[in-house]
Amino acid sequence: MKNFGAALLPLLGVLAAAPPGAPILPDGTYRYESRVAGNPVGSSTIVVRRRGGNVEIEESGALFNSGLVSTRELSAATFATTRYTATAHGERFTLTVAGATATLTSDGQTSKITAPPGAPLLVNDNMVAGFAQMPALLHATGSKKLTFACLCGEYLAVPVTVTAQTATTATISVLGQTGTLTFDPQSYVLQRFDLTAQQLSIVLSGYGTEPGALPSPAIATPVPMPPARYASRNVTIRADDGIALAATLTIPDAAPAKLPGFVFVHGSGCIDRDETIGPNKVFAQLANALSNDGYAVLRYDKRSCGKSGGTYPVRDRLIADARDAIAFLRAQTGIDPSRIFVLGHSEGGELAPSIAIADGRLRGIVLMAPPALPLEQIIMQQVLRQTPPADRAATEKREAAHLAAIASGKAKGPGNAWLRSSFGIDPAKVIASVPCPILIVQGAKDVQVLAADTPRLVNAARAAGRQVTVVMLPDDDHLFIKLAPGEASTGVEYFIPAALDPALLAAIQDWLSALR
Repeated sequence: MKNFGAALLPLLGVLAAAPPGAPILPDGTYRYESRVAGNPVGSSTIVVRRRGGNVEIEESGALFNSGLVSTRELSAATFATTRYTATAHGERFTLTVAGATATLTSDGQTSKITAPPGAPLLVNDNMVAGFAQMPALLHATGSKKLTFACLCGEYLAVPVTVTAQTATTATISVLGQTGTLTFDPQSYVLQRFDLTAQQLSIVLSGYGTEPGALPSPAIATPVPMPPARYASRNVTIRADDGIALAATLTIPDAAPAKLPGFVFVHGSGCIDRDETIGPNKVFAQLANALSNDGYAVLRYDKRSCGKSGGTYPVRDRLIADARDAIAFLRAQTGIDPSRIFVLGHSEGGELAPSIAIADGRLRGIVLMAPPALPLEQIIMQQVLRQTPPADRAATEKREAAHLAAIASGKAKGPGNAWLRSSFGIDPAKVIASVPCPILIVQGAKDVQVLAADTPRLVNAARAAGRQVTVVMLPDDDHLFIKLAPGEASTGVEYFIPAALDPALLAAIQDWLSALR
């Protein structure tokens, strides 16, 4: 199943306290704004209307630039979910509840989860309506535990515990994080939700007593790219196991008899050929620049993602798919097979050296924000960086146990299988055997792959006599979005339309020119 997936806003007080006897979560149209560290990251319109013994909640929302339209049918007496439907990414999902079991159906496939006794199910789809429903559900049932039927990549039963409650607030614990619900004490309308560890706030910004029509999700559009001086066509790469990988090949106009070419390798997660993150399409922008500069570019949807087939891949399969893409590009008419490059971003920057070693014929590799430490160490870095000092020791112990469970195979699931396949791989050891020129480009403000670790990778390559060029971009984040001087990366900027830093494009073009 796919994932739908500073100062905080003041409470606007747009919905006055309901009079005694008013219905819980009254009919009407509610508007919510979502912010991280005070920066807008989404908005939702929620329509509530009663139909007989049911409450229907419709939502049109966008969060971190992922849009979703959903309908929840609830019992008017208990606010328990009986049915849920949603449309996102062109797919329709249906969830039905029978007792403590919730069955999710999508593309003819079904998955089931079961809630433990005393922990009612509530659908969490990474939007707002689930949180907006929560105060009413807690009041109606008197429960101190809930179960999120979580549509978050995998279909999961996620336990939620109410750790404290007053007449106007409820504090919940979910996956080790604390959230606070603030609501009207008589209508149980959610007025604000705060998830402190992620600096996330969801705030009621408007209310009308009439149930209105849902707007389309308000999704930001990417920044325009320079005009294309190339032809673009969709192609299919047939992997060595028969799986079809959907791809796009761009060929420069007025191409010479033999073109140099690039294959792009994605970062982690279920990523499409454009490496779409929020409204920003990293690979589409890079393909535009390189093909306008005279290079053929092949980019593909990662296996099991976008329009590609297969199941979510482990590391060896990712490498094999990249090699199949290289073979496909080499076989195209007009491509110079001796001048093929691989560009990898983030996880792709970790994979590219192994791809180069296995291939043995690449003209060069470009590593954008490549990890310099084994993956398990980077995960620990990222977790501890978000942890208050007082909680670091306990968090480190808990995370170490979690990572050990993944490494041993005790933690199941496709995501953990991928993690396990990459654990123990030391990028500094791998890069020492790369047989072709290397360009490393790193943003100094990257909070996912730290610039402070980059010398470990560079030093290992140079100690082995590798031909390596390093460009450090002082104001760039992990996506090579240039931030203002003095501005730190929070990750929120990923979801604001932005162009790649021109210095990144210049660094790649200068390096390529030196190799001609």
